[in-house]
Formats: sequence, C-alpha cells, structure tokens
Amino acid sequence: MEDNQNKENCIYIVKDGVKTKFEAPVGGHGEYKLIWQDGKILDVVKSERVRI
Repeated sequence: MEDNQNKENCIYIVKDGVKTKFEAPVGGHGEYKLIWQDGKILDVVKSERVRI
C-alpha cells in the first residue's frame, strides 16, 4: 500500500491488479456493500443517509 496509509478515510479495493479508491460518503453517513462472485468482487453497492 502507498505511504499515505492511515491518513485518509477511504476504502481501496484491488481487483485483477487494478486499485480502485472509494471515498467516504460526502454527508458523512452511509455504507458500501461488496457483492462477490467466483471469489472476486463483482459490484460495490453504495448507500448514503441524509440526516435532517
């Protein structure tokens, strides 16, 4: 992993050697759900909450 480890709130996923960065939700509340197929990540489902 890069030298910026532990300095940002995000998730990195590496699939087939390609690294994808997922930022924290803009509103500060939400979740990411990983969908796996045949031992690999197929999709990432992002949901976000809005507090009122």
